[in-house]
Amino acid sequence: MVTFQETSSTGSITVYPIGESANLGPWAITVVEVIAGEEAASLLVQTNAENPPAPEGQAYVCARISVQNTGDQARSIQMVDFAATGSDGVLRRTQAVVVPEPMLQAVVEPGATTEGWVAITVDDPAVATLWFDAPMLGGSWSDGVFALADGAQAPSVDDFDASDSDVGSDSSAPAAIGETIRVGGWEITIDEVIFGQATFDIADFRYRALGSTNEWVQRGIGLRATVQNLNPFPAFFSDIAFEIADFSGEPWDHTLTMTPPEPDVSQEYLPGATGQGWATFGGWAWTEPELIKVQPFKTGGSARYVIFDGNQPLAADTPLDEETGEQTPETSTEPLDLAVGDLVETTEDLVNFRSEPSSGADIIEELGLGTQLEITGPPVEADGYTWYPAVVVESSQAGYLVQDFVQRSEN
Repeated sequence: MVTFQETSSTGSITVYPIGESANLGPWAITVVEVIAGEEAASLLVQTNAENPPAPEGQAYVCARISVQNTGDQARSIQMVDFAATGSDGVLRRTQAVVVPEPMLQAVVEPGATTEGWVAITVDDPAVATLWFDAPMLGGSWSDGVFALADGAQAPSVDDFDASDSDVGSDSSAPAAIGETIRVGGWEITIDEVIFGQATFDIADFRYRALGSTNEWVQRGIGLRATVQNLNPFPAFFSDIAFEIADFSGEPWDHTLTMTPPEPDVSQEYLPGATGQGWATFGGWAWTEPELIKVQPFKTGGSARYVIFDGNQPLAADTPLDEETGEQTPETSTEPLDLAVGDLVETTEDLVNFRSEPSSGADIIEELGLGTQLEITGPPVEADGYTWYPAVVVESSQAGYLVQDFVQRSEN
């Protein structure tokens, strides 16, 4: 949580009260009216019955804003030029809702004035402030902060140690789940890792629309992380700061960043603000969860590494003990004594069908339960398993699979 101090124009950020105009670059901006909490939620439902409720732990604040173009050229003003925060220091932009008419979005000629509504969610409307930082203007020369409640105060920015820590700096000595790293002006702890169905179960409608049997979902990975902004300026933490990497520290090709469950770790944070949320990844057939590469800034920034530390799911060609559910020792199982031409079928879903008789070989396909195959050669002992060469009857695709996941076909 960020700390707050009394407002002042000297030595801290000026917060402009409701009804007071602020000259910010080419704009004169005034917050004319504020409606918050249940009253704001009711207003939005009256405006459009399809407007969603505020996310859990947050409340709506609707602000009517007047802006005058004091410059010498036409300029655009829009809702996304504004963000708001409460006591948590998370800057949230205007929501994807239908606001009362008129909404704040216009091209304003020199000397002209326009007015409109914005709707934003905050954790605590009683201390909420509105931040103007129009991306089109660039820099901070026109930035300003407005009170959205009587007595709202500006954040006091403390000095933080933003230097990179040594923890997890080498992929050969990665940090563990639950261990804090510091890189790129952020303090980051990966608190929890979940996989496959567990990620699907807590996902929103966009992720679930893929279906639970989708390959990306079945191999999906969810990371729940706590982050703190140690920079002396507001900064955005993106979920692309995380990548799934191999033990050398190199990310797997084309890691898919998916829509995360709520809360989303990707947010704008004021200096010192802390947030917790999810980042989610879809997995390709070759993506093995070995390391998490953490790199908040992709251009010239350092990286840190976190090991999955045994939390990753076992490969589909790794047999499990039926009673304990643990990985079985690498001892040979009773052979099936299959001959060339024998028909078998898979006894599990998503059985790895590999290009060579090795657990490190490329996965050609993940075979569904009951897939029928024809044995094409003698068994091969490798990596502690018995492998059979086979072709998929339906597609004629050739490859290898572990005998533990097939049985003789009755057909």
